[in-house]
Amino acid sequence: MTDQSPKTPPSIVLLRHGETQWNREGRYQGQHDSPLTLNGIGQIRAIAETLRPVIEELGRCQLWSSPLARTRQSVSIFCEQLGLSYADVLFDDRLMERSYGRWEGLTMGEIAARYPEDVKLEQSDRWNFAIPEGGECFADVARRLRNWLNEIPNDMPVITMAHGGSGRVLRGVCMNLKPENIFAFNDPQSSAFVMSETTTKTVQAAPQYLRAFGCADAGLGVRI
Repeated sequence: MTDQSPKTPPSIVLLRHGETQWNREGRYQGQHDSPLTLNGIGQIRAIAETLRPVIEELGRCQLWSSPLARTRQSVSIFCEQLGLSYADVLFDDRLMERSYGRWEGLTMGEIAARYPEDVKLEQSDRWNFAIPEGGECFADVARRLRNWLNEIPNDMPVITMAHGGSGRVLRGVCMNLKPENIFAFNDPQSSAFVMSETTTKTVQAAPQYLRAFGCADAGLGVRI
């Protein structure tokens, strides 16, 4: 990425919301919403327990979240599981998922049938293609996330609940990666990422916690 790297907090713990009904159906959500499944609730509880020693070691943290309903529900479950205060969570529109415009609520098959020209344009320039009818391009998402990073206090660690698309772009912004490297991220839904100025660590929800909380699987990767 060509933009200057933003200033960042000493550590960022980045999470993705749990599985939703539309995730299960393979539908693009963007800035529309669908509720968490029981599997998604279990995924958040499992990654919270897996991260417990990390959060305890970090000490006092700021809590941030996208304001969309699925991330609000996920961060509420995360806080309750770890005894953190949901009242302390700060919500920011810049953490929201990419707006997918007229694709939202559709499967990839439905998009290809209705809007084949969109698919061709997306494939030709995936980073800069803005989906019609209010959609964003990934470059737009990177700009708003960089602005968020530059404006938040950087004197304490941050825990952030985001989305599959916006989350991987945030990782790329923090690590100053090229778009092709950002698109290569495809970690399960119940993953977390602990990032500092010098290191990035991927944390997968521990299998024993996934089993304990009734999860059918570790969750989807980022398919979009």
